Amino acid sequence: MPGDAQQSPDLVEAFERLTDAFHRESGLSLEERCDALRSLRGSLVDRREDYAQAIDADFRGRSRHETLITEVAVVVSAIDHTLSHLKKWASVRKIWLGFPFWPASGEVRPQPRGVAGIIAPSNYPLQLTLMPLIGALSAGCRTLVKPSELTPRTADLISDHLSGAIDASAVAVVQGGAEVAAALTRLPFDIIHFTGSTSVGRKVASAAAENLTPTILELGGKSPVVVDESADLGAAARSIVAGKLINAGQTCVAPDHVYVPLSLKERFITHLRKAARDLYPDPGNGDYTAIASDRARERLIELETEQLCLPLFDKELTSPYLTPKVIDAPTTHSQVMKREIFGPLLPMIGYEQIEEVVSAINVLPNALAIYWFGSPNERLETLIQSTRSGAVSVNETVLHAGIHALPFGGVGQSGMGRYHGKAGFDAFSLERVIFHQTRWSLTQLMRPPYGKTAERILAGLMRR
Repeated sequence: MPGDAQQSPDLVEAFERLTDAFHRESGLSLEERCDALRSLRGSLVDRREDYAQAIDADFRGRSRHETLITEVAVVVSAIDHTLSHLKKWASVRKIWLGFPFWPASGEVRPQPRGVAGIIAPSNYPLQLTLMPLIGALSAGCRTLVKPSELTPRTADLISDHLSGAIDASAVAVVQGGAEVAAALTRLPFDIIHFTGSTSVGRKVASAAAENLTPTILELGGKSPVVVDESADLGAAARSIVAGKLINAGQTCVAPDHVYVPLSLKERFITHLRKAARDLYPDPGNGDYTAIASDRARERLIELETEQLCLPLFDKELTSPYLTPKVIDAPTTHSQVMKREIFGPLLPMIGYEQIEEVVSAINVLPNALAIYWFGSPNERLETLIQSTRSGAVSVNETVLHAGIHALPFGGVGQSGMGRYHGKAGFDAFSLERVIFHQTRWSLTQLMRPPYGKTAERILAGLMRR
């Protein structure tokens, strides 16, 4: 094992146990996958309040309802979706080969890639641990999970939960800090799933490349919102504020900044303020989530320094909370427009032509999502055709990330690979090709010595 892996005996022991089980018994059978997913679902429902309390403590104030909706309910529905489709996903696909290979046949068999590694983040410590695990289990992989050390109570609960719900030969949990995560990436896994920052994602991909381990990288980025002149401003404001302030903006697909027609900007700010106060009439009642650490809060305060900030709440919140604000007309060179915000700050930029917005978006790294508010018109088509992002969501924010029938992932600096639902099954599966040759085949006529028959077959293949 590499040197830094040797410093993590628990990690190495867990990896070797899973690897030995895969070599001895291969991946999980379809029945074992379904049993593991059902057990995970039932035990998660039973322990939902434990998770709400653990995450609340780790965050220093996390809305119980947000945890139950965005962490527990999303995972439960993902398991239900997977169980209802898994038999079909895992079935052998017959492939019609056609001329000149007839009557030979082919098929594709989805098989487990092998032993998977999952490195989870702290912003949704339960959901972003279990969602990739659902994909790995659905494909039959034996899986090693590392929860985030930044949410220690939740990590302890995940470890206890999974060890009681799923057999140790199928799933193992290791805990530790950045050194354990780094050691994990250097082990010869068959696939690694990482959720986190772009900078760390580069390190994961680089380390995994030493073993030619494929990686799924779910990163971040500055997901822009474009408000069109055709938009319902009130509805757009409610969706943007809801998507921005859930988990106090600590969401990878949160709206990062907004482009709005200059003529509508002042009206739209009024709508945003109303939406924030309607959603959070009393920010101290437990509905609004704290910033997860003092360091993260200080970083956000630095981003808003020397900017024109318009508070969305009537009163200033104290630590560990942060008052949500619109940042009016930040310069393109300011840090708030260069760095992913990951908090309740919402820069707003006025524009006159959609081409200005396209140019501004294309200067930034590719985002996880672009959000459009307005009718499906030619300006939307210009935006879609002229930019790149993992997704485009029309007249809604964030919600697409919780729809299991839709693949989820980024592009460029916002990530690589897709998961959720069938995309997760496919990501953790190896599509193994099986080719069946028959006793007699047309292709046999194309072997040496070549003659008129081979010429006729070639003429047929290359006819105009």
